[in-house]
Amino acid sequence: MIEHFNLQDLKILYGAQEEIYTHIKNQINKEKLWIVTLNALMYMEYLKDNDYSKAIKNASFSIPDGIGIVKLLKRKGIDTERCPGIDTMNFLLNLSKEKDYGVYLLGSFEESVKRAVKTIESNFKIKVSGYHNGYFEEHQEEEIVKNINESKADLLFVGMGIPKQEIFIFRNYKKLNVKLMMGVGGSFDVIGGSVKRAPAFYQKLGLEWLYRMFEEPHRFKKLPILLKFYINLYRKNN
Repeated sequence: MIEHFNLQDLKILYGAQEEIYTHIKNQINKEKLWIVTLNALMYMEYLKDNDYSKAIKNASFSIPDGIGIVKLLKRKGIDTERCPGIDTMNFLLNLSKEKDYGVYLLGSFEESVKRAVKTIESNFKIKVSGYHNGYFEEHQEEEIVKNINESKADLLFVGMGIPKQEIFIFRNYKKLNVKLMMGVGGSFDVIGGSVKRAPAFYQKLGLEWLYRMFEEPHRFKKLPILLKFYINLYRKNN
């Protein structure tokens, strides 16, 4: 059974992964959806009470992407399964084939997003309605939104990392004529093959973030933020 939990004013959808995905499927044609795949780093950024905080607070709901969020909810008496962002995107791509939804990809480098488009069209047997790389200035957003709308896409995946992807969605939410929008971080790079996804062992333990750090050492600069999250998580008075 699907439930919602209010986490610091964030509406969290929780439960079994299959139930969460079924709920998303059922809601797509009922309301304009903006889904946030919440992990520990995103949550720590949210707590800063900045523009990013304001943005994701306005999403339709968040789902538990990272193991840190699952553990945080567990501390509050909430049991839930993870819904990793790339798994959620794959679910929606399969749904696109079933429902004949148009898909638009926004983000990453030009060559990377092109590879992702080619892989999606080959593996999921759907036609991608349009795409654009993630390197543009704010004054170009109006033209990009126009392109998305003219593509008649139903689902918009924004892969620009945090905080850019959610802030883009927030700024343009009312202008975007899509059924569903979701930030997907580096998923285009994984789908396109330029970045390897963590092996199943890491996925099962919820340690995909650690694998990504080993593969991309520049990500270790985020380790102090993760440590702060877990220190706060396991304080006795939490």
